[in-house]
Amino acid sequence: MSSEHDSSPAKGHPQPYNSVIKEIIDVVVEKRASTDSERPIIMAQPSQNSTEKCLPGVPPRTDSSWEAFRVFLAAVWSAGFLVGICLSFGVFQDFYTNEADLPNNGHSSWIGLLAVGIDYLGCPAVTYCCQTFNIPCHYYVYSGWVLCLAGLLSSAFCHNVKALIATQGLLFGLGILLVEMPTLIILDSWFVKRRGLAYGALFGMMDLFGVAWGFVANALLNRHGIKITFLVFTAICFVFPAVATYFLRERPSTAKEMPSETSSVSDAEATNDLQADATTVPFTKRYYRHATFYVLIAANLLQSFAYYLPFVYLPSYTTALGHSSSTGATVLAIANVAMIFGEIGFGRLSDKAKAPTLVFCSAAVSSLAAFLLWSFASSLAFLIPFALLFGAFAAGYAALWPRIGTMFGEKDASMIYSLLSFGRGIAVIASGPISTALLHGRHISSGQTSSSVQHEYQPIVMFVGACMAGSAVLGAVGWILSHRKTKSSLQARSEAVV
Repeated sequence: MSSEHDSSPAKGHPQPYNSVIKEIIDVVVEKRASTDSERPIIMAQPSQNSTEKCLPGVPPRTDSSWEAFRVFLAAVWSAGFLVGICLSFGVFQDFYTNEADLPNNGHSSWIGLLAVGIDYLGCPAVTYCCQTFNIPCHYYVYSGWVLCLAGLLSSAFCHNVKALIATQGLLFGLGILLVEMPTLIILDSWFVKRRGLAYGALFGMMDLFGVAWGFVANALLNRHGIKITFLVFTAICFVFPAVATYFLRERPSTAKEMPSETSSVSDAEATNDLQADATTVPFTKRYYRHATFYVLIAANLLQSFAYYLPFVYLPSYTTALGHSSSTGATVLAIANVAMIFGEIGFGRLSDKAKAPTLVFCSAAVSSLAAFLLWSFASSLAFLIPFALLFGAFAAGYAALWPRIGTMFGEKDASMIYSLLSFGRGIAVIASGPISTALLHGRHISSGQTSSSVQHEYQPIVMFVGACMAGSAVLGAVGWILSHRKTKSSLQARSEAVV
């Protein structure tokens, strides 16, 4: 047979095979072209690894790159290292009150209150400066580090509590404010999908440093006094945070920091990361125009009113039951260790689940722990489980702040975090006089019967449980509102596609 006969179609096939195949290929190519035209720019680019190798101007990846991990370590050894000193203030206050012969030692509590209060209340102002003025964030960190050194060094030469309020309280507190908030803004630029885990791990390290600084301060104060203690603290803080701050740099992502041909790649990558974030609610308006924002602000305020009180009164409650002061310190240490695991755990969960859901879980378990364990605590068999549960679930609440911010969009995430911090600062300051009024007229001493101790502390326990319960209810309301918003947005998108 001839070659022409071999290539002819078989009997029963009205159209040649090659024509059919050609039509299929044309349809597939046309479909692929229409699909690619609708994808973000990043989908049309080479993979991230190959892009970084071909275009050196492209910024490093978020979340999983060595550069991101290096910045996280720098944040730990700068902000975490310095904030840990604030968390160890209880050791200083005990020494000022019972050991040191200082004038006006009855006002020593204002030192820690001022340092912590400035850090919380000043966050919105520092965030506004970082986002408004064209000054790199690490410059704020350097200035804060200098103020911290000045506060510690000048405290070594103070001879009364009023001077310590101005140095260890005001000056050091301002330094911590300028170190912590810009560091968190830098961390935001490097962690998108794992931001909750990054914040939770950083907060956990702060608590760990607080425990370590407490042991160091206790040993130095009892052996060498106030002057040598602050001089040693100054020398240590001169070295580690200075080296760490050198590596604190925001992730380059704007056209000013990279060639124009690569800026679109970075912007598309960030947009793609946010669109893939399952914890983000598709709000289209600014955060202050949504009821969900105010509900979560109120939930955070209620939680903050109750948060610090168990940590303040657990040692005295333990000694009132007849246990030694070292046993009370051990119960508090258990709660502090539980805080570390709670912050890391809730931070990681916030990368996977909706923030209002976790707000409800954190506050609800804390409320139940107060009502069912602390209110019936007649021995360590109740106090230790309460310390574990309350420490883990109550402390994990702050690790949810970054994800509460990203619910309303990446643009306002840092400011929302600052407003939540501002609310906690107000509540923490107010909780002091409130707790004093609740215990007014009650005579609490060690060696009382368990029933009398429970009766004396009942107002504090009820206040903590009620505030946590209210926060849980508001968290549930926030979940309902955000769920409805997500559902309506998805429905609108589907109708637009149709």
